[in-house]
Amino acid sequence: MKQFILFTVICVLGAEALVNRTPRLINGHSAPHQPYNAYVLYLNAQNSGFFGGGSIISDRHIVTAAQNILGFTRWDVGLGSNIFTQLSTITSTTATSHPNFNSANRANDIGIITLPNPLVFTSTIAPIALPPLNNALVLPLENEQGTIVGFGFTSAASTTRADFLIRSFQRVIADARCQQVYQITLPNHFCAEDTVETSNVCNGDIGAGFVTNVRGNAMLTGVASLITHSCDSQNPSGYIRIHTYRQWIQTVTQV
Repeated sequence: MKQFILFTVICVLGAEALVNRTPRLINGHSAPHQPYNAYVLYLNAQNSGFFGGGSIISDRHIVTAAQNILGFTRWDVGLGSNIFTQLSTITSTTATSHPNFNSANRANDIGIITLPNPLVFTSTIAPIALPPLNNALVLPLENEQGTIVGFGFTSAASTTRADFLIRSFQRVIADARCQQVYQITLPNHFCAEDTVETSNVCNGDIGAGFVTNVRGNAMLTGVASLITHSCDSQNPSGYIRIHTYRQWIQTVTQV
């Protein structure tokens, strides 16, 4: 199974602004910059690899999918812009995948990239909040809407990344339906879909963050992990649930 990316969005400058619909992604829109977003190029010892997404959670740590970490030795992390050519790049050789990651079914598909030097937070580079430790509420909730951004492929026929950041709005579906599509263990994964624009994940950004609004604040509640067919908008996308791995994240990062 290839790596994939999430995306789709809407750029609105005012109440009467026109939707900026482009061919850059499946039923998607160009996205405004998200300061927490990271582009991740991952390479092995032979300098071969692919690219995916991630989310800044501290001045030293990027949350991504374990499949972007296991078997690779270098991670070039792009930060600070919604225009690919304007990204600032930091190279890391240190990353940790979940010890129980299963590449066959994507169980425990979460990992942490550790940067060699602390980031300086600005208006364009900033961390996103995580669910509180020992939070009784298992986020995200069914039918809750979240967003995903990335630079991944814009169609099944694409062979290159997007030039501009793309965003997708997806809504969390029932666990029972999610289990009909993927062989997952609940509540470790959840699924979400877009039934309005049918935007979906595509090659290039597994590891991107699923972000929801919690009491007025953006919060990282999922990590892109699963898709049935490359850029198939008829099936939901599968995500690792951050809540389940919150203690593990704290152990690795002290965040």
